[in-house]
Amino acid sequence: MRQAVTQPMSLDEAGESRELTGEISVRFMVSPSEEELQRFARSHRLRLVRRNEFVPQQAVFRPVEDSRLPELAHKLEQEAGVRAAWPNTLSRYQRAAGF
Repeated sequence: MRQAVTQPMSLDEAGESRELTGEISVRFMVSPSEEELQRFARSHRLRLVRRNEFVPQQAVFRPVEDSRLPELAHKLEQEAGVRAAWPNTLSRYQRAAGF
């Protein structure tokens, strides 16, 4: 039985929590073909979740096995052809008093 890895909780600039979703976004230097995305995913033990419909150079992946997403994002950013990589998060916001 696989043991789940607990993902760290991070805080935004206002001190609100940001919860990791288990997905990671990658923005490439140029828009990759579907075959190139699949090859990238296989070589890093990722599953392609979806492409960004508004930014063709960007795609969302999910690790095939448990992984620490911040470290994985940093590793992916070192790859040739990758402009940026980051873990996807959910944030909670509160309306300021008086609004």
